[in-house]
Amino acid sequence: MNLSGFVSSQKRAVIVVVILLCIAGIYSAMQLPSALFPQTDFPRIVVIVDNGVVPAEQMLVTVTRPVEEAMNGIPGIVRIKSTTARGS
Repeated sequence: MNLSGFVSSQKRAVIVVVILLCIAGIYSAMQLPSALFPQTDFPRIVVIVDNGVVPAEQMLVTVTRPVEEAMNGIPGIVRIKSTTARGS
């Protein structure tokens, strides 16, 4: 007997199983913790340096690299990501 044959012959049992699964899903959804502003622990620091009159190449040499080197000296730093771009 295939699945469709079983479902046609056991309609009430299938309906009961579906209803029980729906009730279990609703109960589980109600038990999930939720908050408007949940507690998070993403240790991240953002440093923004803006000087719109300096070209990006000069900004890279005079500002970005020295800031990266200074931040590399901080204990516990895992990753440093920097972006240097022309201001608007």
